[in-house]
Amino acid sequence: MIAGIFENEFVTCQLDDSLPVLLHRWRSELPGEEFRYNLRRILDEYVALRKSYHQLAWLADTRKLGELDEATEYWLTETWENLLFRQGGVKVHAVILGASIFADYPMEKFKNDAEAKFKNEQVRLGVFSNEPDAYRWMQAQLLQVS
Repeated sequence: MIAGIFENEFVTCQLDDSLPVLLHRWRSELPGEEFRYNLRRILDEYVALRKSYHQLAWLADTRKLGELDEATEYWLTETWENLLFRQGGVKVHAVILGASIFADYPMEKFKNDAEAKFKNEQVRLGVFSNEPDAYRWMQAQLLQVS
């Protein structure tokens, strides 16, 4: 069952307890400060939900996100990765990319950088073009994560 967590003009955040996965869909391009604020808010929800769902995946649908500013791209690799994977405890993270190479580059960079930084911590990252492929991958990864 999919339950709404929160929604605003920029993002929709939901819990799909059938996997389980916390998923958020960006609704439009947004300023860097709003992007960072909303990611932190989603992370707070993830941490709270982990108390009930020990193995909880994270799915980010970035197809409508648009391009990120340079400061936000820097924040993703220098701050967000540690918040997400070390402090938040995320082990399985999937991203759905859109068609724009310019908008998707920061997400690909984030994935590659995080894979290198967290390879010894059982963090699994995947990039996909659609939700069914992302779900199949996350389900397989959750079976392998302790």
